[in-house]
Amino acid sequence: MSTTEDRRTGQASIKAEFRKERWFDDDNENYDGGADADDAAESDKPQETKKRRFDKAKSKAGRGMNRGDRGKRRLEDKIKLCPAVSREEKCKFGETCRFSHDLQAYMASKPADLGDRCVNFDLFGKCSYGYKCRYLKAHLDENSKLVTNEEVSNTKPTFTLNGIEPDFQFNLLKKQHEYKLAPKFMKIAKLEVDAMQNMMEENRKMKSDDPSATTYTDFDEYLPRYIRAKGMRDGLGEEEIQEQIKGVGPIDTEKNKKIVDFTGKTYLAPLTTVGNLPFRRICKEFGVGVTCSEMALAGPLIRGHQSEWALTKRHVSEDIFGIQLAGGNVGQVAEACELLNETVQADFVDLNMGCPIDLIYNQGAGTALIDSRGKMSKMLRAMNYCMDIPVTVKFRTGIKDKEPVADKLVHRCEELSIPLGTIHGRSRLQRYTREADWGYIKYLKTETKSMKLFGNGDVMSYEEYYRHMDETGVDGIMIGRGALIKPWIFDEIENKRHWDISSTERFDMMKKFCNFGLEHWGSDSQGVNATRRFLCEWQSFLYRYIPIGLMEVYPQHINDRAPPYYGRDELETLMASPRASDWVKLTERILGPAPEDFQFIPKHKSNSFNVEG
Repeated sequence: MSTTEDRRTGQASIKAEFRKERWFDDDNENYDGGADADDAAESDKPQETKKRRFDKAKSKAGRGMNRGDRGKRRLEDKIKLCPAVSREEKCKFGETCRFSHDLQAYMASKPADLGDRCVNFDLFGKCSYGYKCRYLKAHLDENSKLVTNEEVSNTKPTFTLNGIEPDFQFNLLKKQHEYKLAPKFMKIAKLEVDAMQNMMEENRKMKSDDPSATTYTDFDEYLPRYIRAKGMRDGLGEEEIQEQIKGVGPIDTEKNKKIVDFTGKTYLAPLTTVGNLPFRRICKEFGVGVTCSEMALAGPLIRGHQSEWALTKRHVSEDIFGIQLAGGNVGQVAEACELLNETVQADFVDLNMGCPIDLIYNQGAGTALIDSRGKMSKMLRAMNYCMDIPVTVKFRTGIKDKEPVADKLVHRCEELSIPLGTIHGRSRLQRYTREADWGYIKYLKTETKSMKLFGNGDVMSYEEYYRHMDETGVDGIMIGRGALIKPWIFDEIENKRHWDISSTERFDMMKKFCNFGLEHWGSDSQGVNATRRFLCEWQSFLYRYIPIGLMEVYPQHINDRAPPYYGRDELETLMASPRASDWVKLTERILGPAPEDFQFIPKHKSNSFNVEG
């Protein structure tokens, strides 16, 4: 093949990657058209110009919000040591193992330890990363053999719950899992559609035969009659017919569901990327009442994706914990709920109707459900049908600005016995700009009767918290961005104080987060890298905090922008830096030197913080 053909083939493959990726900016969802867009615009220009513009687009691919690896690139050891050998165990694959069994060569190439204390060894009595641990000296004896603390390990301590077991995951990947409740509900849902069509057909026939005839007007009354008639035609027994009749219409409120008292509790919002388990543990230590997982998608859950099931993990300190679920297909959501009901320990499942990004909205999920209230009702009924724990909802005021429709959602949810709804006081198009509409939240509270209602939006001090509670009458408040900027807000709310937290106290908090991260993501090189990246993600919010001791007028509000300032010490000044390179420096004070090629670009724009679902 000629050089020209090679070049064209290479460009075509790069263009294909551009088309495949379809990068989106999380805040404004502007699609970077990449090479194809350049070609369309430059079709009448010389080839040299097209190539120059294409190279420019290619060079930009790794830059900007939410593009490139952003520090997520997997760190590969020079020698990939077999996991079994790293734990001084026998490898079941033997000579066919694709990893190296040369421990001596691995140790010679391994980077230096980052410290002499291993969090996992302290907690479990044995580090599962063995020789790959970056804190190896903490569990290595004078003969360079791994050490086990039998007294601790024999108790088999467990601190993290949920996730997915290998056999269960295999069945999902191979589509071999047998669902029981979800198919039943979908059959019932189809019965309702058939009944509605049959009723309309009967009405048309009656009117055509006799224009003065009385037609069916009450579908709830007609439906059981239709189910009974169809069941008898199909040869079903009375018990099966009664089960179908019981499954349709309003949810059975006498079902033995777990009861959760949400009233008056602080609630940490489900936060994409930054609402990870280590961060939730930090918030629990500051006194938050209710925590919720990052948004999990129904489709990847039922397909057994490890990364999605990892979002369901729960720490034992999370005493009231929920899983937020998003999906645009009723059948997939029903199946996901049945799986969650079988496998995880959670106190409730929250249906996401607030995520505004196009990627979710275009799938009919998130805020798209606000304008698809029929599908929303069917989805909530499916969730209730397939689960023994309560189902809650989180939604926005509506799709368009100044056209709120959430009051219509509230009545539907109450009909379905939903115990808690959370209203984010913004529309989908508003995203996270301008202030939340607490006036509408107040009105919405007057429209609720049986359902508890939480408000959400812009709370960043105990004064704002109690003011909104008093003025709107809501049953509680969910806090998202305010908790990311100052997670000690929950302590401030409980003690009704402004905490002039010192830089040392904040740094200790970050060190604790890193310990939680090494426990959660691992103490090998990859786990350290993940902990570093997520600390940088969090620091992209933490730097926005303005110390109370430096403010003339306080409290700080969510959209306040401080000019560059010097803190009361060098650490406080570093913590206030908006530069990602300084955030990496902060991580190096805890996790040691970052890899030479480690680069971090914040996912979320500082002026909008697009994180809450």
